Amino acid sequence: MELSPSGRETPTALRSRLLIPALLALAAGIGGFALGLTHDDTVTALGALLFLPSAALLFGIVAKRHGVGPFRQSSRRSD
Repeated sequence: MELSPSGRETPTALRSRLLIPALLALAAGIGGFALGLTHDDTVTALGALLFLPSAALLFGIVAKRHGVGPFRQSSRRSD
């Protein structure tokens, strides 16, 4: 059995400095949304959702820099 080369790249992607703000943005978005829902505050709940695209972009930047997930190098060549 042969291990894929991406098995070694994933731990280096987890050491990226961009993961800290990405996780903070994700936590702020989910936490603010939950807080807004529990306190019947629609403006807070909807405003907190604005953090989620930032988190998604930061996670995407990390994945692209380290070639993880859909940005992994494939062995197929496009014609």
